[in-house]
Amino acid sequence: MKYLNVSILFICLAVQFVMAQTTPHQMVQNMGRGINLGNVLSAPIEGNWAPAVEETFFEDVANVGFTTVRIPIRFDMQTTPLSSVNYTDGSGSYIGSINDYTVNTSYLDRIEEVTDWALNQGLVAIIDVHGDHWFWESYDTTSTEYKTGADRLAAEDRFRAIWRDISNRFQNKSDNLLFEIMNEAYFSMSASEVDYINAEILSIIRQNNPTRNVIVNGGGLNSWEAPLQMSTSFLNSDNYLIATFHYYKPFNFTSSSKQQFTNFDWGTAQDKATVDSNFDSVLTWSQTNNIPVFLGEFGADNEGGFNYETETYGAYGGPDNASRVEYHRYLAEAAITRGFSFTAWCAGHKSNKTIYNVSDRSWVVDVRNALLGVDCIDEQIIKNADVECGFDSDWDLFVQSPAVANNTNADTANSRGNSNTMEVNVTTNSGSFNGVILRNTETTDVASLAGQTLNFSCYAKAETASQQFRFRIKAVVSDSNVLSASTNMNLSNTDFQLHEFQYTVPQNVTSLQFQVLCGKQLGKYYFDDF
Repeated sequence: MKYLNVSILFICLAVQFVMAQTTPHQMVQNMGRGINLGNVLSAPIEGNWAPAVEETFFEDVANVGFTTVRIPIRFDMQTTPLSSVNYTDGSGSYIGSINDYTVNTSYLDRIEEVTDWALNQGLVAIIDVHGDHWFWESYDTTSTEYKTGADRLAAEDRFRAIWRDISNRFQNKSDNLLFEIMNEAYFSMSASEVDYINAEILSIIRQNNPTRNVIVNGGGLNSWEAPLQMSTSFLNSDNYLIATFHYYKPFNFTSSSKQQFTNFDWGTAQDKATVDSNFDSVLTWSQTNNIPVFLGEFGADNEGGFNYETETYGAYGGPDNASRVEYHRYLAEAAITRGFSFTAWCAGHKSNKTIYNVSDRSWVVDVRNALLGVDCIDEQIIKNADVECGFDSDWDLFVQSPAVANNTNADTANSRGNSNTMEVNVTTNSGSFNGVILRNTETTDVASLAGQTLNFSCYAKAETASQQFRFRIKAVVSDSNVLSASTNMNLSNTDFQLHEFQYTVPQNVTSLQFQVLCGKQLGKYYFDDF
């Protein structure tokens, strides 16, 4: 009986293990809407093209409602170089192996730190081997990286070693960490070559990541046609594959900040019909092969070629803003309605495709909201936290005599990131902070928050440097109002600064209301991104 019980326990645990794995279709549904961390770890050295990533990036991404971050990563500069390995004998025959190459341990440490930041925010994170053109271009006869014979075999072993070290390091991470084998290899490799490398790398990954979802693509043709090039035999060889494609059509619009591309508007019926036709082809292929789909990259250049680092428009123009917003919105919805997940391309404030600006932790709000399919963002207990639904949506202004004040949307000169910003104009002050109270909608679904510490923040500035405000939370606890205010917050009159306040939710709470107290001093107050 003892042995029987042990056997039954083993079988039950085995069944639970199998059932616990996230299928590719479940994963794509979980991934939903996401964004790329472009030009950071995919640069030759992190920091070359954009500031090094910090944990706050993932906090901000999760807080606004994205659920996936694709992390493009280059390994070339952090892996044993081909030039340091003697992989041929005297006759030129190949004598090398995968064991000739290793990825720098400190680099793997950094990648683990970054992916853990994402996972700890509840995001799906994707390790995307991205900038290693030395490898895929080794198949391109027109490239200086082209290789044959022993040189080709050495390059393949070096690439295998990269994936061996990734697989070993991350084998114990949750299902929410995904692997993407190669980025846009189809520009250099044929369909059969990509199939071969996909199979080779997958066999390495499966040695210690047997059920991790792996993102794959085909060779030979690009954009929406790329996944269609993968062979049926490869697709049938594994139960945890997700197909991906990128979409930047038409380049004459999406890259119109460059001199050679001159179409600044998009959104006609024909424009959208082309997207629908292309996406439907991918959907039909997906259904035929029972492979879910992830739209890994898409986007259009910044409005008018705007550079968020220099705050100047481009010499050759670029998309008009309405078209850029609509392009992102339409492609996002085209993906989601077909059951695809997506990560839009964003390469930071120095790039020509910006959605998130790391320099001040701000968003290109209209594009962000278009991707999320919302008009404004709710944050914890705060409704319309980004004020994008307007100053009077889920907000009101309570003014106690003798104070006189009103609120409105700030003008462009005083807005944050050219987005809707709350302006409170105190024309007669009361001498006390609570003479003017900016109040958000009262929230009653709060019982589950009891005992939790919530972090509240906003970006704010003022008309004069002498102005101050306070955060305050009004809680109803056991039928009594309990008010908890922050210390005085000193405001800058030159730029928006981040102000923060921690609040521990009491037990027996039945409602919470977020408030901003700003009645003590005269002047205009500006608040955004609560």
